[in-house]
Amino acid sequence: MVRFLLAQNRLGQGVRKHSSPRRKWGIPPRRLHPSILFVKACVKQIFVKGRDYVWPRPSEYSRCNSVRIWGHGYVTAYFDGYTEALFLKRYRCPDCGCVYKMRPAGYFSRFQASKACIRQSISSRLLQGRWNPGLPRSRQRHWLSGLVKQIRFHLGPSWHGGLLEAFDLLVSHGVAAVSRCIQSASPIGF
Repeated sequence: MVRFLLAQNRLGQGVRKHSSPRRKWGIPPRRLHPSILFVKACVKQIFVKGRDYVWPRPSEYSRCNSVRIWGHGYVTAYFDGYTEALFLKRYRCPDCGCVYKMRPAGYFSRFQASKACIRQSISSRLLQGRWNPGLPRSRQRHWLSGLVKQIRFHLGPSWHGGLLEAFDLLVSHGVAAVSRCIQSASPIGF
């Protein structure tokens, strides 16, 4: 089947001139990944109320300077301490098509554990020489390894401060301090 489709594309058969109506009319394509807006929200209340939780409406959101924003349903996400997925609100700009996902401010993007829990785990390892027994060691090693990687990239190999000091500094600059993924093309610069 794949060979047939590839052969059709090479011969020019079955290929649409415009891949989507958005391109046809000159509208830029939608972002593949939603932008994340961190808001002050109580995870326990989100769990209890579910979709009935009243999310704060974002005030500054649009990349295209639009004044409109529409609700775009919910997406589920898991957080430590909850056995079920929680519903996080999404919004969409009708003008540029960008999708914004709301997330509680006490959490890094793509992490189930809170920033405080991650910091406490790293602190426990550094001060007592032991991992937190309530969490899987593999996750905690992942966090520590990610922190070292972020420190090397953003603060440089000559960083002389402690790991917890670096964690706090990176968090204050909006960097997911324990992510193994480098989020920007250039260091945050100090």
